[in-house]
Amino acid sequence: MDYVKDSIAALPAELVAEAQKRFDGQDPAHDWQHNLRVLAMCERIGREEGADMEVLRLAALLHDIGRAEERQTGECHAEISTRLAGEWLAERSMTEAFISRVQSAILAHRFRKERPPHTLEEKVLFDADKLDSIGAIGVARVFAYTGVIGQPIQSDDPNQHTPYKEYTWKLQRIKDMLFTKSAQKVAEDRHRFMTMFFEQWEREVKGIR
Repeated sequence: MDYVKDSIAALPAELVAEAQKRFDGQDPAHDWQHNLRVLAMCERIGREEGADMEVLRLAALLHDIGRAEERQTGECHAEISTRLAGEWLAERSMTEAFISRVQSAILAHRFRKERPPHTLEEKVLFDADKLDSIGAIGVARVFAYTGVIGQPIQSDDPNQHTPYKEYTWKLQRIKDMLFTKSAQKVAEDRHRFMTMFFEQWEREVKGIR
């Protein structure tokens, strides 16, 4: 089953094209391929959990369209994406109530204590986005982003941020942050692989392996 193709096929083609334009020049950890992976996981988890797929697909498609503007202005990309999504969907004559549900899911995909996910669609998008931060893809993304921001992959400086520190501070906790049973099941295997990788990494850094 190709969840990406299924999801894209169910979305308005011109809206997909418009969204894709927003990812030109993005770093490899937050590019169009990341967006497609989140779409695919939303398609899978949303079906399994019984989510409103029309709301969920649009929220997944548009959840990161504000990242380029965030780099320029410093404003939270979730808030920018929420605003743009409202404008784009209103232009396509979608109802205010429907647009509000899409926007709510986009706004909640970044975990903040004052705005955690509440609805099923919000939880699925949150989970799908976080799953892309762990497993083999998560490992690749953290190293790719390290290169983008000019940080070392290894350092003896305890204050220097590295991929291993990102793993110990954040990535290893993600599996316990997820809301849906479907996502939690996916996370088990991804977490296991990621943990094995970084354990091996530490052994190689120390010359043990």
